[in-house]
Amino acid sequence: MIYIHIPFCKQACHYCDFHFSTSLQYKTEMVNALLREIELRSPYLENRKVESIYFGGGTPSLLEADEISRIIDAVAKQFDISDHAEITLEANPDDLNAAKVNALRSTPVNRFSIGVQSFLRKI
Repeated sequence: MIYIHIPFCKQACHYCDFHFSTSLQYKTEMVNALLREIELRSPYLENRKVESIYFGGGTPSLLEADEISRIIDAVAKQFDISDHAEITLEANPDDLNAAKVNALRSTPVNRFSIGVQSFLRKI
């Protein structure tokens, strides 16, 4: 499995201990740095098939479909990805509208992990 941490969130949650930023100001720079890191780590999984790629975070659904595709393409260039690999994107339900889901269909993502912050209903 390859885990890709996307450190951006719309807001800070009181329970979260992960590194994150609520500013997307450096998103492009972070994606470019991630592409470089994938290249530098290419020997890490030598001769092993990648069965799973997991975009976690933060809120990976804040990335655009083309940014996700660029990251997956970089992984595919450096590692041997199984034809049946599970490629998961953690998503905030607020980020998944029809346009976003349609855009994500053009990527190799084949699974969403949809977070639920609370089941409490405000009355």
